[in-house]
Amino acid sequence: MTCLLKALEGKTITVEIRNDKKVTGLLYFVERDMNLSMTNVVFSDTKGKKSSFSEFYIRGRQIRFVIIPDEVDIIKAMQWQIDKGEYYKGKERSVMQQQFQRKQNRQANQAAKQYRQSQKKL
Repeated sequence: MTCLLKALEGKTITVEIRNDKKVTGLLYFVERDMNLSMTNVVFSDTKGKKSSFSEFYIRGRQIRFVIIPDEVDIIKAMQWQIDKGEYYKGKERSVMQQQFQRKQNRQANQAAKQYRQSQKKL
């Protein structure tokens, strides 16, 4: 679910929270444990009273439902997030390999330098 919500960042969504209240606004940021930061929010309580907030934060464990806009293709949105994650995993892996290779080269250069110095002493 988090990968779908990440794909919805920048879109207007409605979230129903556990106490039957609804929050409608622009999804600004999604944390990995599904905590949501929203802007330009209209908060509706169970009696129908509405309040406006410039910023609103919802803890992931309080979310009951997320109403996704009709124009969002759920499968494409999730696939886009999965592919993006795989890209960054691959990128991280290649960066780690480069760092390891540099470390190996430094150690080899230091060993060669020590060997040359020991040969000069003889």
